Amino acid sequence: MVTPKKDELHPLAEVHPGSDQDLYESKIVTNISGRTAMTRKRLANGRETRAFLDAALDLTTELFSPALSEQLLDTDEEDARPVMSYLSRRKVLAKARQNCGDDYPLSENMMRHRWSTHGDFLADFVSYALADKHWSLQVALSQHAKDLLTSDDNFPSAVHRVAYEDLKLVLELPAFRFQLLAVATAQADTASAQALARMYTNLSQVWITLYTNVFEHYGLTFRPGVTMEDFNILLQAMAEGLGLRLISGVGERLLDHEKRTSLLGTAALSLFLALVDPGDGLTIEQAAETAMGQRRKP
Repeated sequence: MVTPKKDELHPLAEVHPGSDQDLYESKIVTNISGRTAMTRKRLANGRETRAFLDAALDLTTELFSPALSEQLLDTDEEDARPVMSYLSRRKVLAKARQNCGDDYPLSENMMRHRWSTHGDFLADFVSYALADKHWSLQVALSQHAKDLLTSDDNFPSAVHRVAYEDLKLVLELPAFRFQLLAVATAQADTASAQALARMYTNLSQVWITLYTNVFEHYGLTFRPGVTMEDFNILLQAMAEGLGLRLISGVGERLLDHEKRTSLLGTAALSLFLALVDPGDGLTIEQAAETAMGQRRKP
């Protein structure tokens, strides 16, 4: 891969939910045991709890590594979701001990003290793993991304660079792949459904803030009937759809590493041109009818 330029976006490092984030108050860890809210909050934010959750994240990374995945696809937990059979209590504990070394002891009793069933642990892990995706994208959407898009330099080039880095995250972060597992179980799993809803809410806040800054900088408005929320949903859906095709390995040219461009950048620019009001005040439907009407034979 070409060496990144000095002003390139650098969202490559995986970032777990910050150590200063309250996992209990932010409703990421909600199935922890404890008679009082104070006890549950203390346990939710304890280093042992994070050690177990981070171990499950590491196992998720290994699941999507071909050389390591086969040995994970079994389970010794009766209440493990089929798509999460690689996260047995035994495997999570072993990985947590490996990660922590001799810094502090971890035991199965510590897990059972925090989560009365393994199903409760998995429910909190779904939330934690999807929060991991949110935090990673917050890194990607740094001040640098805002500066690129409001620099008054080459706007299409800036869009391509941000879209390229965003789509590349799909390959580099296991959280996106785990999101697909969560989506697959959401209809039958309330915990997955709630965690997905929180993730999309958080992601939308981050993206909409960036889009709003760009629109305010250039004095842009949408066509009548189009909202910033609509624009955000459409862009997120395109990013996720292209991301799914990217990890499927079908060999399509979705990323150009040499030029730092992607098909997502092309899609984003196309959507931008279609939905931003150029000054004619037409709805998207009226604009489409006007364009086609000019091409119809008399």
